[in-house]
Amino acid sequence: MLKRSAPIVVGLGAIAYVSAVTQRSSMGVASLVASDRFHTNAQQLASLAVVQIIAYAVMQVPVGLLLDRFGSRRLLAFGAIAMGVGQYVVAFSSVLPEAALGRFLVGFGDAFTFISMIRLINGWYHGRRASQLQQWLGNAGQLGQVVSAVPFAFLLHLSGWQKAFTVWATIALIIGVVSFLVIRDEPNPELVHRPASLKESFALLRQSVGFASTRMAFWTHFSTQSTVTVLVLLWGVPFLEEGEGLPKNLALAMLSSTVFIGVGAGICYGFICSHFPQFRRRTILSVVLLMLGSWAFLLSWPGHAPAWAIWITIVCTAIASPSSMIAFDYSRQYIPKRQLGASNGFINIGGFVASLTMMYLVGLFLDLHHGLVAGTGEALYSIDGFRISFCCIFAVVGFGLRRYVVNEAATTE
Repeated sequence: MLKRSAPIVVGLGAIAYVSAVTQRSSMGVASLVASDRFHTNAQQLASLAVVQIIAYAVMQVPVGLLLDRFGSRRLLAFGAIAMGVGQYVVAFSSVLPEAALGRFLVGFGDAFTFISMIRLINGWYHGRRASQLQQWLGNAGQLGQVVSAVPFAFLLHLSGWQKAFTVWATIALIIGVVSFLVIRDEPNPELVHRPASLKESFALLRQSVGFASTRMAFWTHFSTQSTVTVLVLLWGVPFLEEGEGLPKNLALAMLSSTVFIGVGAGICYGFICSHFPQFRRRTILSVVLLMLGSWAFLLSWPGHAPAWAIWITIVCTAIASPSSMIAFDYSRQYIPKRQLGASNGFINIGGFVASLTMMYLVGLFLDLHHGLVAGTGEALYSIDGFRISFCCIFAVVGFGLRRYVVNEAATTE
């Protein structure tokens, strides 16, 4: 019976994660609509994504501590309900601060979901199978971006802002209730040793962060996950439509394709992690350098780049993103299960700290560039503005990659 329950329980956790990614990425699809609705400039528009990611990043360690103490079922349910409430606030908001509050609640609820799913996988599966499922389900969860880019975008266009966000809020609430009723944390919960208190959980986290292996996993996530997040959550649609002048459908297709490319690449990374873990370092370095090279190629193109050049960058960026899941294969290898929740929460902060930094810098430099060319008639979201602002990708990712190399070397000594 318990073996038959494992796919159901873990599958429902994966569905909750797909829903969370949909709620998370919905504002990226609606960014231009939001700009018109709230009459914002680039920095103000970025605040909708920034507050969401701040809530997500700030809550990762507290959620991890709670996860070690209370388990996945309660946290998955609570996170889905919090996201639903946040989307209702966004749906009925008429001014930017109200929408920002709603997105803050979405980020807050989102923080409970991913690491709870990872913990659920490690509760029901072990060894090579757990390693593969972490990679596959972690990357398959990004199908939520397709949901936001296609059915959500269609509903937004057809029925408007309020109806679209209300429907997605209701879906989140339903998933929260079902998760609470159906999910079990472990097949034999009476055998699980949990920390006696949050104080003990925090002491175990401090011990874990002191290990070079934990920091190596953090910088893995920092270097690989952030660039796709910046595109999907906020700047992808303005960059492709307004900057590069692509039709809306093609821009959405490009952003949606990152999911399918990522799932395919994630299967390969899952195979590497489970069968050839000695190649994890080489994999990370290769895909990150390939991504940075593709952005250098695209941003150096004079004027609007042709579609094929943009596709190259999109593909290389999409290939790099799912390698962030290698971070959790490192943690599965080096960190005891009883402190895995808090440690994974710390590791998961990495990519979102990098994303938050990039999102803000892109908005800042877009506004600065627009101010410098004021009076020339150049649009806020011009290709020259994006060419300057997207240079922050090299600084942020390059810094993270350097820290990964240092800590990886310390781990293998």
